[in-house]
Amino acid sequence: MSTVPSRAGRPGLSRAAGAVRSQLGDPILRRVVAVVLLGSGLATMVILGLSEHGSVLRGLGVPTALLLPGLTVLTCLAEMTVVRLRHGEAVEELSLYEVALIIDVLLLSPRDALIAAAGGLMFASGLQRRPVVKALFNVGTYTAATSVLIIIVHLVAGTPGVMTLHVLVGVVVATIAFTMVNLFCLAQILGVINSQPPWLIVRSEARLSGYMAIGTVATGLTTTEIALHAPLLLPFMAMPALAVTYAYRAAAREAEERSRSGCLLQLSHALAEREDVVRHFVVLVREAFGADLAVVMLENDDVALSVEDDAPGSLRHGPIPPHLAGLRRIDGPVDLSEDLPAGLRRMVVVPIQGGGRRFGTAAFAVHRRDRGWMTTGDISLLASLASALAVAMRGAEHLDRLVDETSKLQAVVEQSAEGIMVIDGDGLVQMWSRALAEMTGIDAADAVGRAVTDVLDVPVEDEQMLLMPVSVAQPKAVSELTVRRPDGEQRRLRLAHSANFTLAALVRDVVVISDLTREYRTERLKSDFIAMVSHELRTPLTPIIGYVDLLRKRGERMTPQKRLDALNLIGDRAGHLSRLVEDLLLASRFGDNPDDISLHVSSAAHDLCALVTQAARDLGSARVRVDLPQMPVSAHCDAGRTLQVLANLIGNGLKYSAEDTEVRVGLRFDETRVHVDVRDQGYGIPTDQLDKVFEKFHRVEDPMTMSTSGTGLGLFIARRLARAMDGDVSVVSTLNTGSVFTLSLTYGELRPE
Repeated sequence: MSTVPSRAGRPGLSRAAGAVRSQLGDPILRRVVAVVLLGSGLATMVILGLSEHGSVLRGLGVPTALLLPGLTVLTCLAEMTVVRLRHGEAVEELSLYEVALIIDVLLLSPRDALIAAAGGLMFASGLQRRPVVKALFNVGTYTAATSVLIIIVHLVAGTPGVMTLHVLVGVVVATIAFTMVNLFCLAQILGVINSQPPWLIVRSEARLSGYMAIGTVATGLTTTEIALHAPLLLPFMAMPALAVTYAYRAAAREAEERSRSGCLLQLSHALAEREDVVRHFVVLVREAFGADLAVVMLENDDVALSVEDDAPGSLRHGPIPPHLAGLRRIDGPVDLSEDLPAGLRRMVVVPIQGGGRRFGTAAFAVHRRDRGWMTTGDISLLASLASALAVAMRGAEHLDRLVDETSKLQAVVEQSAEGIMVIDGDGLVQMWSRALAEMTGIDAADAVGRAVTDVLDVPVEDEQMLLMPVSVAQPKAVSELTVRRPDGEQRRLRLAHSANFTLAALVRDVVVISDLTREYRTERLKSDFIAMVSHELRTPLTPIIGYVDLLRKRGERMTPQKRLDALNLIGDRAGHLSRLVEDLLLASRFGDNPDDISLHVSSAAHDLCALVTQAARDLGSARVRVDLPQMPVSAHCDAGRTLQVLANLIGNGLKYSAEDTEVRVGLRFDETRVHVDVRDQGYGIPTDQLDKVFEKFHRVEDPMTMSTSGTGLGLFIARRLARAMDGDVSVVSTLNTGSVFTLSLTYGELRPE
């Protein structure tokens, strides 16, 4: 594994980055190369421009041959005094490198100070096994910053040999410049890693870096002066250094806890929402504990979900590595440091289990040898988080099943032909199904949340059956009532109640509603049909039976004319009865679908004027007035069926109009059809009945109180016959004025001019 810098230098601190894979993006590589070149150029300036300068302070009494390696070792040790501080996906390493650097610059010549600073840094990088890219970045950054520090100190202070005001000012200014160079180089890398503009990082860190620069100056100058004038006190200088290191570590722990708390808070929200919990667990727990690798292996699944430091925001799905497969047998939290896969130095493994069920295993590992990476308390916390994940996964499974069952129930409710309504204990509607909305003409949006008695328009005496037909003793009940829709139509409904009670109080009443309107109408039609047919059959049968009995008993004594009249009447009534039966049989041949034309007709070109004249003549009524063209009008039709339709229309006009009024029959034309209009001066037909008069057995009059005869089949048969001939029958009517029934047929071979 390799690393790149994420932070590279607050004053008094050495900064380096968190680990990522060696396959680095071009932006980071370009910045590393630029920093290395900058450091090399500034170092060359120091060596060439200040080659004749000696040390700023003198008097230590140690030969240069011993002082240079000694300070190099001191610089190396200062760099290895590391306190790690995580910033999101980057890691900041804090050390005492800058304090040692000031001592090097003050006690060594510019060339030797540069060698001690760079040499100590490289030795520390080698001992810490830092990746090449990270080591190059640190060497380049500190070489550039150290060169600036050396140049400023020597230009401002010179080499007086003792502490002067110029030396103090030079060190302060040089340290601030060192900090700015270091912070600028660091911001370039951090900007790429955290996707932020570098200037934002510089602005946010500048104040703290300035404060720490002052602390670095104070520590470095004080240590140097004590070494020059009171070397016996040098051991006591370790105490401030240790105090600073402890303060850094306390700040790092506090920052780490804040970062961890933020990650765990996000994790708690994710587990509570139960959405994609495994991914959130792997990503957030890895970030919270600073792991380089996080893996989750689910039970009964050969796929591992992992996040590594080269792609911290993406979850990888892949086969379980063979060297990790054995971890699935671990039953409790385990901290491993031996026999780990190559590149891993420490791994913590916890089972994901809860509620008596195991869901999988989670493993978190780091590449570095860090004894303080996870404490016993951290491992216990991680085990608790794994248990919380198991609970969330179990809850997610239950939620999925609940959503699935709910969706099934919702589908049943929405697709059910029966209406479904749920009423709470206060009589308010909680649910209103689609089928119920169609029955009542009231949408769910207008019903839910309102009192059911306010939603449905029912008679006052039916409100009790609607609201509370159930009781604790009888929680299920069936009732029937009539509901008036907003459009005025009445519907007969059956309500099947199923109620739940708690302590004698109604909690919920689930009502399944069936529409009985069609059944009631069917029963009414059956009753009406029986009454109507009985009446129509009895009308011709009564005179037939009477005259047959008369002829049987007194026929020999009746005059020939009376016998002939009786026989003619019997024949006429028998013909009427035959036509009635024929109508019934013909109606039975048609389906209920208005577009169903199952009757065979023999269509040809016929003179429609002749057919109208014949139909009027056959009826033998002086009330019929025919207004026809003088020339023939050819129509495409079946002559016999057309006579039947015309006789029905003209006969209806005579039947439903007063005896002293006329029925007028005329022809009119348009581009494609010829129309026969039969106009009467009868009662008229209500607007809502205009389409229904063509339905089977429909009568505008109540069959129990009707004043005219008929089965209600004439217009039904007339329209079906007309449509079978590629024509139609329509009606226009005005109450108390009369009606106009129109037979429309297509032209035959000839059209009138």
